[in-house]
Amino acid sequence: MNAGPPTDDVRARILAAVDDLRDEMTTSLQQLVRVPSVNPKYPGVEYREHVGKEGEGSAVLAELYERAGAEVELFAVEAGRENAVARLGGGEGRSLIFNGHVDVVPGGDPAEWQVAPPFAGEVVGSRMYGRGTTDQKSGLIGQAYAAIALRRAGIQLAGELQLQCAVGEETVDYTCGTGAIVERGYTAEAAIVSEPSAPPTPVSLAVVSPGLLWFSVTVEGIKVHCSMRGETIHPHRAGEELGVNAIDKIFTIYQALRGLEQEWVQTQRHPLFYDGHFSLLPGVIRGAPGDLAVPFALSDSATIEYTAMFHPERDGADVRAEIQGVIDRAADSDPWLRKHRPVCEWKLQWDPYSIEPGADINTTLAAAYKEAAVGTRFAPEPTFTGFYGGCDATVLKKLGIPSVVLGPGDLRVAHANDEYVDLDEMWLAARTYALVAADWCGVKP
Repeated sequence: MNAGPPTDDVRARILAAVDDLRDEMTTSLQQLVRVPSVNPKYPGVEYREHVGKEGEGSAVLAELYERAGAEVELFAVEAGRENAVARLGGGEGRSLIFNGHVDVVPGGDPAEWQVAPPFAGEVVGSRMYGRGTTDQKSGLIGQAYAAIALRRAGIQLAGELQLQCAVGEETVDYTCGTGAIVERGYTAEAAIVSEPSAPPTPVSLAVVSPGLLWFSVTVEGIKVHCSMRGETIHPHRAGEELGVNAIDKIFTIYQALRGLEQEWVQTQRHPLFYDGHFSLLPGVIRGAPGDLAVPFALSDSATIEYTAMFHPERDGADVRAEIQGVIDRAADSDPWLRKHRPVCEWKLQWDPYSIEPGADINTTLAAAYKEAAVGTRFAPEPTFTGFYGGCDATVLKKLGIPSVVLGPGDLRVAHANDEYVDLDEMWLAARTYALVAADWCGVKP
């Protein structure tokens, strides 16, 4: 008898197995959150203090993958930063990847967390609090337990299911993480990335993401004693021959880019993103008189670090040219900046990913969600939406693997104090993952 789609009886067994594992899922997530797997290359952290923790997190997933009966490999491009990858099933059906990342951003000041410390993994009601609960350890745990449930239900997949726990995503370090995994031969016909895909509704199907640019703009000034401020700004006094405050000049650039952002609000629209999502964030500003962070002299340098989220149908090079043009025109309008040009440093370009909503993997995934949600408090129909940030779906797409994002958690609490995940969302995601694996890969009789 040939392999095929799961029968109604098999589907019921799969869902029952996931439900029986619900408490264990919570315990495993708590264990994983308590591993402070901060990306050691995250800006502002000391590499040596954090390297190795990603590997500890991957080891937790490797044990779960082994429980699922998978063949597991741990490997690292950089020592201590092991990826955990696993294979199960295979031979007759289609292949599928479950992908997620184990690295997290820093927890920040524990005193600013109101519910529990960043890596406590404390459960309050239906929520677990802690760094990485939403972004995105709950997704990894949900995927792992979907595979465990398949084994518990006695299901053998006809096609191959791969479980990928990657490092490096938070710093776009795909050469250590997802990119290295695929280059090692772990490829498939489709992938589901378990990044948090709410809002607008929990566990949505995110089929497109914006592009992202990280850049800085720096302007120079002339340092002089703070008592000379009036001399430098009065039109009948010494002016720029005596001193120039770089902070004043950087705000000329800020205002110009703020104008561009407002233009994007009016002109850059997409049906799967809320109006205004495509934006220019001035996230960091620095300015001082040399190395002295005191206001006793005019600042001779000022820098603003920006993140630009741009429309997924735009080319990154074109967006860069547009931003540079706005900066250049702002400089042309200022006598000082005309002679002392602002310096742009382009630090990162992260391209969008997209997949047609009607693609086979999306149709299969949507049907799995619809069945998994029956009898729950969640919406009976899945929502197709945009993924608000960047993620490794871009890497998978570039390497030829159609990818969609679906996972528990809400990006509005990711990277924030008191990050949390709704444990019911993780359970719903695990039910969905288990069904979609059986549907996509097929099951052996």
